Amino acid sequence: MSVDQISDELRVKDVFHHIDAGFLNRRLALRALPKQLVEIYHEKAEVGSDHMTILRNDHLLVTMLEDLCEHLELPTLFEALEMDEPRLMFRSTERLTPCPEIYDEKRVEHEVLIPFELEKPVKIAYHTTHLVSDTGTMTLAEGGLEGYVESIIGILHNEKNYFRVEPIVIGAPWFDHPRNGDDCKELMWAGQDFGEILVEDIEQFSDSKHVTITNESEWQEVMSKLPEKRVKEAIAGILAEPVKKDWGGESDDHFSASTTIGGRRRTTAFLLKGPSNFREMTLEMCGKRADQIYRLAKTGAEVLVVQHSHLIGDAVRETLRAFAIQPGGRSRKYCIMDGMCTYRVLKAYGKLP
Repeated sequence: MSVDQISDELRVKDVFHHIDAGFLNRRLALRALPKQLVEIYHEKAEVGSDHMTILRNDHLLVTMLEDLCEHLELPTLFEALEMDEPRLMFRSTERLTPCPEIYDEKRVEHEVLIPFELEKPVKIAYHTTHLVSDTGTMTLAEGGLEGYVESIIGILHNEKNYFRVEPIVIGAPWFDHPRNGDDCKELMWAGQDFGEILVEDIEQFSDSKHVTITNESEWQEVMSKLPEKRVKEAIAGILAEPVKKDWGGESDDHFSASTTIGGRRRTTAFLLKGPSNFREMTLEMCGKRADQIYRLAKTGAEVLVVQHSHLIGDAVRETLRAFAIQPGGRSRKYCIMDGMCTYRVLKAYGKLP
């Protein structure tokens, strides 16, 4: 399900991002919980060894672990890599290389697909005795090259020759959870696509959905010549905010506390890219190791927007998602504002040159 197939009302909602565990190291999960939460888990866990009882208890354990992650404000994997700590717990959603050995070996190791260069690889290693579902095993065997993404809670170890992920939970992003109420009926199909919003979901830009574009040359002729400074001024003008002065160490190009999404005011950070490189946006345009997206995420804004005068490539979208979306109750969204979307917004609000 793509972002535009999710209903307008649901797309902007804050929902609980659960993990449908395919792998669960119960010992590590209980060890991660404080003593009082372990006691609560044992009080709530059902007695029994049948499949459904075990499944319900596992969902309870994972939910409690996700709540702990939320309370501790744990970083994504990409953020943890930037922190350069010897050992750090994280929560994230990533793509992994295929691991067909998972069906035969007691312990396996495969790589996390990082879209930018690191000084050493990131590997995930675990014992297959902790696999808890056939579907989860299949998705790990086939990997992200088949389109699967995995939500992970784990511990990142900075080893001498590589970064090692010790997983506690691995599974599909899952929104069919009691906390999401009646929305579960639609959310259960959203999976890895939930969290992205469209430009017109920002109420101050909503008139852009009524703008029609006849052909690609209409927007490209304008956007290829429109400086980043003019785009920044236009966005600030639409939001009725002053223009932020550029400086070398900035975390964002514009920060707004005035955007409204789903009827609620939210903070939004913008990364803007002008036409000096008028071609599809790649990660190389976002600084070394995509550090501009990292800095955007570090602003703490509830919505992260990457804007470019041309198209925006899949690697940029994937990286933005990896920094923005985490398991648990965090209500962060992200938005891709390419040249066509930018043109529509500027045209809708009379900001074209």
